[in-house]
Amino acid sequence: MVLPYEYKAQTIVDEGRTSHALIQEVKNWLSTTDFPQLQDESIVLFLLSCQNNVEETQKTIRAFFKIKSESPDIFQNRDMDDEVLQRAMKVVTCVSIPTRLSNNQTVIHFFKLNDTNYRNFDLITSMKLAFMVIDISQRRNPPSDLIVVIDMKGATLMHLTCIKLGAIKKFIDFLQEAMPLRIQQIHVLNANYIFDKALAIGRVFMKNELMEMIHAHSPKLSMDEIYEKCVPAACLPKEYGGELPTCEELNRRTVEQFRELKKFFEAEEMLISSFKSS
Repeated sequence: MVLPYEYKAQTIVDEGRTSHALIQEVKNWLSTTDFPQLQDESIVLFLLSCQNNVEETQKTIRAFFKIKSESPDIFQNRDMDDEVLQRAMKVVTCVSIPTRLSNNQTVIHFFKLNDTNYRNFDLITSMKLAFMVIDISQRRNPPSDLIVVIDMKGATLMHLTCIKLGAIKKFIDFLQEAMPLRIQQIHVLNANYIFDKALAIGRVFMKNELMEMIHAHSPKLSMDEIYEKCVPAACLPKEYGGELPTCEELNRRTVEQFRELKKFFEAEEMLISSFKSS
């Protein structure tokens, strides 16, 4: 099953970010397993996420197929014509920030609540959207690493009643073990006691490495401090004093990008299903 990426592995090799020898080493290993034979572009993503460590790449591929095949509620049915996804995109903003850092190799994912009514918040669908944003970032020019920015403004104690421990574990396991994109930092804006309680629930499943990436910032933090400690104004929406369009416009673009990825999502889901049935 060929996934319709809009870049070539050769481009990443030419940039000096990985090598044909490493790609071939992973392909040779795959041929000895029950996993589907991956195209070079997919292998490149895993190598980049593991900083070209082949052993770690193999572990990540194993976890990727295992978790995705066992979690269809999070990784299947990603069609933006689905009413559940459309409703969720009205509740949350999910954006792959178009302006990158570190010579275009660090991407920023930005998340916030649009609708603060906890009754409208769907945790599992929000997780699905968060992982779908990765495919936007990797579609044309795969980054080497990721900075996540989450604005907790509007989150209440009632939102904690939406938490499902099984889903939280799947989400964190994928972040730590299977995601083909290396997390560099996670910045939480407007962090308060709600975030502290949510973190207390999630940390049961977190390794120390992930915990150390999380930086909680008080609601008292000024915009200048956010630019200095988190991400520059060039990478933030207009509402945050940034140079990008509004959150509403960026979220609208995300919906369009998800629609453009329809064939990719279908192809990847078929790839995962082929492993599941093998």
